[in-house]
Amino acid sequence: MSDVTFQPGLWYDVTARDDNPECVNFGKEFEVNPCYSNGGIVVIECGLCKQTMTILKAILLDPQPEVS
Repeated sequence: MSDVTFQPGLWYDVTARDDNPECVNFGKEFEVNPCYSNGGIVVIECGLCKQTMTILKAILLDPQPEVS
């Protein structure tokens, strides 16, 4: 479980780790940039096993991306 707190409606650079020992991605870290914190909630899933990944860190993007 992650202890990272997200502010709603903002963009982040997130690092997440796959902690599912049955997945080939086990122990690998992935960068998700940009990652939107819809309502202050972020869930990142492994593209292979579909398990929720552990969020290790999140850095607020500055400047925030412009949405067109």
